[in-house]
Amino acid sequence: MSSSAFLGRTALRSRVALSCVGGLVTAIVAFAAGACGESRNSFVPPSDTFGEAGADAGDCQFQCSLDGRSVVRACTGEIVETCPPDLACGGARCQEPCAAAADDRTSNGCEYYLQTPRLDKVFQQSCLAAFLVNTSTLPVDVSLDLDGQPLDLSKSMFLTHPGDATLLPHSGPIAPGESVILFVSDRDPDQNVPPGTEGEVIGCPKEAVAASHSDPLPNRTGIGRAFHMTTNRPVGASTIYPFGGARSYLPAATLLLPVATWSKEHVLIDGWSRSEAGRPGAQIVASADDTVVTINPTQDIQDGTGVKGTAARLPATYHLDKGQVLQFVQDAELTGSIVTSTKPTTIFGGNSCALIPIDGAACDYLHQQIPAFEQWGSEYVGVGYRPRLDNEHEPVPYRIVAARDGTRLEYDPVIPPGAPTTLSAGEMATFASGTGDAFVVRSQDGEHPIYLASYMTGGDMDYYGSAGFGGKGDPEFINVIPAGQYLNSYSFYADPTYAETSLVIVRAKAKDRFEDVWLECAGNLTDWRPVDAKGKYEFTRVDLMRSHGHGQEFDGGVCQSGLQRMRSDGPFTATLWGWDAYASYGYPGGMAQRRLVTSPLVPVQ
Repeated sequence: MSSSAFLGRTALRSRVALSCVGGLVTAIVAFAAGACGESRNSFVPPSDTFGEAGADAGDCQFQCSLDGRSVVRACTGEIVETCPPDLACGGARCQEPCAAAADDRTSNGCEYYLQTPRLDKVFQQSCLAAFLVNTSTLPVDVSLDLDGQPLDLSKSMFLTHPGDATLLPHSGPIAPGESVILFVSDRDPDQNVPPGTEGEVIGCPKEAVAASHSDPLPNRTGIGRAFHMTTNRPVGASTIYPFGGARSYLPAATLLLPVATWSKEHVLIDGWSRSEAGRPGAQIVASADDTVVTINPTQDIQDGTGVKGTAARLPATYHLDKGQVLQFVQDAELTGSIVTSTKPTTIFGGNSCALIPIDGAACDYLHQQIPAFEQWGSEYVGVGYRPRLDNEHEPVPYRIVAARDGTRLEYDPVIPPGAPTTLSAGEMATFASGTGDAFVVRSQDGEHPIYLASYMTGGDMDYYGSAGFGGKGDPEFINVIPAGQYLNSYSFYADPTYAETSLVIVRAKAKDRFEDVWLECAGNLTDWRPVDAKGKYEFTRVDLMRSHGHGQEFDGGVCQSGLQRMRSDGPFTATLWGWDAYASYGYPGGMAQRRLVTSPLVPVQ
């Protein structure tokens, strides 16, 4: 980072002063409790996975093949039905691709809502981009609208080559197995930039014309609008804001979760606590008109523009229409609050500019779309990115939240320092574990689900406030995927504008063995390290970028940024972490969104 850039960042802080994998269709493997035999097309999920049962086939259930192109018998792999080219397998039957994706309940889908993490307009509007991957076997058309008005995408979509940030204009459908960058919104070029804030405006690349120059979110607490994206076939989607790598200073990214997987019960998750630079916040998004949202808050809700507050433990009701965003930004965290709605909704958690630790030196936006309560798990694996300074004990912060009273936690192989062993409903705890000091945390059963997030600290200070990292990286916030939501194939996009990109892979044992995990640029991955004493999980890492150059070299190829494709015969998860000078981003490569919790959520008393 140049001295002038660093001074600009300091001024900003002080001003705030507060080869295609089959059809690339992600397959959830449905299973039967008494399924027979061993099959390359099936696995026994971890203990808290409640698989979606396939069609009735006696003692041997039907399920979708790994490539999503056929219905097979779980215990033999025998093909029962091959889907026609215009259909896909979902819910153990051939059907229209978007319906198949909805039945499969993963992060791949055909309808999404997205908005920036700009919770506080003390920061200037910048470039919002989405990374889209066509996970189907047919071309995909993309549409975007705001408040029901369609937006022009003719100059907003671009391709990149692996390892190269050069933008290549794209028009028309996205080809099967390919990815694009969609520039969603940017600052109105005719709007004057307030004096002294020029360095805060990170516009979209000059080659691109963003689909919108609207600024549809409120300043702090209030009601705004989200962008609505639809496709005619399934895609995997994520967003980053601002787009642009290290020069953006404040980036945050999230995996997007499709509307088909939204729910009516949630536990609200904020990104991080208040600091002199930023406030915790959350965005509740509605997908249908006449949605009534009720929140039972753990702390007082402060009044906002068009939003009436309430006292802690006193439920408040709000009315939203399709695409509206109910945004809360205030000093007191609302993490652990119960949110219910009359129609499916989703929650994004964040922070207007978090300092991690809170007395750190540089802040970043935080932004994650939070899985619904019924999708929380009872078992998670915590493992960090490749250490920034080659210290595998670099402390990585974790936050854990319980949904029910009497939640008991155990850790394997050891309890990380400061980690809780019991939690009550809505209670949150923060602790740290070395980036390479992997652990498993589990509750007593699936009806005591927990939420786990992992973080990166600022580039100048670790979690304990001691030595920093020479400006490498900055605060970031990522959902840890529960073991019950692991998949067996992923397609996702690694941003090419960051100096460093670390891919972290965790695999679970299936039927008493670990299956190979294949990464397109590497082949079958090696160098697996054990996580737990029980021997249920292993992890490995792959560098996709090092010092602005390519990543690791393998017999199967050279890893680089851009589109990544992975598959296995067993369950695994993959998480991206990218960083540069005082900037970082990250998100999971995908997740299942199975219903793991069967009992309804009981409000905190």
